[in-house]
Parts: sequence; C-alpha cells; structure tokens
Amino acid sequence: MTARVAIIDSGGANIASLVFAFERLGAASTVTRDHGVIRNASHVILPGVGAAGNAMDVLNRHGLVDVLCGLKQPVLGICLGMQLLFESSEEDNAKMLGIIPARLKRLVGHGGLRVPHMGWNTI
Repeated sequence: MTARVAIIDSGGANIASLVFAFERLGAASTVTRDHGVIRNASHVILPGVGAAGNAMDVLNRHGLVDVLCGLKQPVLGICLGMQLLFESSEEDNAKMLGIIPARLKRLVGHGGLRVPHMGWNTI
C-alpha cells in the first residue's frame, strides 16, 4: 500500500521544503486544507512557523481543529506544529489542539541571551 501523506496547509510554514523532501524520497504528498483528503490520508504532517495564537486562528478559520483532533492515523507535528498538539501555551495564552495533555511554558532568556537564539554562531 502506498502512503498517502497529507501536509496541512497551515499558512506561513516552509511547506515547500517538506514537499521537496518527500519528492527526493520518491513519496507522494499533498498540501491541503481539504477535510476529506486529510481524513483519508495514511499519514498527516502538521508543519508550523510563527506564533501559537496565529497558527490556531488559521486552523480554526479553516475548520481544521475538529478534523485534526479526530484523526486516528499517525500525525507528525514539525516545529510549531508539534507545539500545537498540546493543550495550551504561555505564548499568546493560546488554547491549542489538546491532544497532548500539558501546557507549554515560555523559554526565558538568561544572562542577556536572547530567546529564541537562532543562526549559526557562538553563544
């Protein structure tokens, strides 16, 4: 059986990188917000970049919250997509999908270090 991978069109995520990765592996994927395609996929990927509150607004606006919460097949959350699987987040005081029963805590900078610290350099 061939995997039918649905990549949730969650907005500002770097979705093209995921699609290209699947192509390099010789696997088909579909970028979608279509409820039927998502429910019928063998695997679902929830990517995300940005803030929890904004990402949940996108999922709510497209009616994807109930769809995602009802899935029985494997779901992989990437970056913010993984965070969205939790109940809530201190970031934006966001209510999230609630699949993982925990609240995310905000990372606090220490000793003048910025959070998040991104890029190729020395800290």
